[in-house]
Amino acid sequence: MFDILFIPYRDLYFWHCYGSAVRDLQFLEVLSDNKHVNSITVLNRPVSLYERILNKRKQKFNYDSVNVIDVTSFDLLGPLKKRAWTVGCYNEHVDLFVSNYCQHGNNTLLVIDFTPFAIFPLVQSDRVMYWYDMIDNFTKHNCFSEQEKRLVDLKYQYVAANYHFMTAVSGAAAHAITKHRMLNFDIVPNGVFTSKFSDRVQCNKAAEYDFGFVGFVTDKFDVDFVCSLAKRYSVVVYGEVYDKSVSNKLRSNGVHIKGRFTYNELPRLIASFKIGLLPYLIEKSHDGSPLKLYEYLKNNTPCITSIDYEFTCPYVINYNENEISKELVEWMFSSCGDVKISLSLPDNVYLNKMLSSTLEKFITPE
Repeated sequence: MFDILFIPYRDLYFWHCYGSAVRDLQFLEVLSDNKHVNSITVLNRPVSLYERILNKRKQKFNYDSVNVIDVTSFDLLGPLKKRAWTVGCYNEHVDLFVSNYCQHGNNTLLVIDFTPFAIFPLVQSDRVMYWYDMIDNFTKHNCFSEQEKRLVDLKYQYVAANYHFMTAVSGAAAHAITKHRMLNFDIVPNGVFTSKFSDRVQCNKAAEYDFGFVGFVTDKFDVDFVCSLAKRYSVVVYGEVYDKSVSNKLRSNGVHIKGRFTYNELPRLIASFKIGLLPYLIEKSHDGSPLKLYEYLKNNTPCITSIDYEFTCPYVINYNENEISKELVEWMFSSCGDVKISLSLPDNVYLNKMLSSTLEKFITPE
């Protein structure tokens, strides 16, 4: 049996707002239900005193299957460094938990780390294993400064030198760590996931819009392509748009922007359009595996994408390699709601299957 100290990139404050909408929080749900896991403790990023006063009050997290460490940091200078503060802000809390576990715990402790910057001291024990998950190759992150990208690379060097195991969203992402030193790893792309917190509501496919997108709109979003679609079809975007000029351009071209949502609303939102969108600029995309691809398909919605990802089927069309003709769109409209779409997803793209296989490697190492 395993006990887990789980250190997410997006912690339970994010979960409180959006649900299990991101990879690390989906791992949390899947692992909390795994038969080999005895307990999970989530370590939220320490909340600065400034945040507590301004906008991040203590929350009661209604997440019955996990324990939560939620602390306030009284470090007044560290948070002024912004992301760089997270290099060391976890240290005392990780060290205290792991040291106490070594004295009082009975199982193997897995410390699962998703953070791009944090470098915390490791406790040497036969009963403690350190596992890093590479959500993304953050050395290529569009929103990080060059200094922050250097800090990420230092973290990757630390992982390569010290951790026991790694999972990565893609082989290209894994290389950012294995180029420093080869360590045991699994490629675990994003996959089909169903949240236990979501409403089990069957949605009738009475779609209001022709095309739709669910997720955050960042600088990777192919605004021009979406605007060109909106000249011929109705298009809706569910999610926050961080750049006001982008939202203005989308609206001025007739795109409907609906704003923030939670993960458990996804089935209803996806049911409101006939074709899903994965419109990302190739030059700003890197080493990834889109969660939305599987959300569309599991909800029997075909999609068009700008990039070929790890899973392909007839219901996923790359618009950079295929003409999005009227005939193709009509065929995709007619396939919307067909259970053949979700049935095209094989067992090996389900996240619970992939993580079960990964955990087995800890139980019976090669």
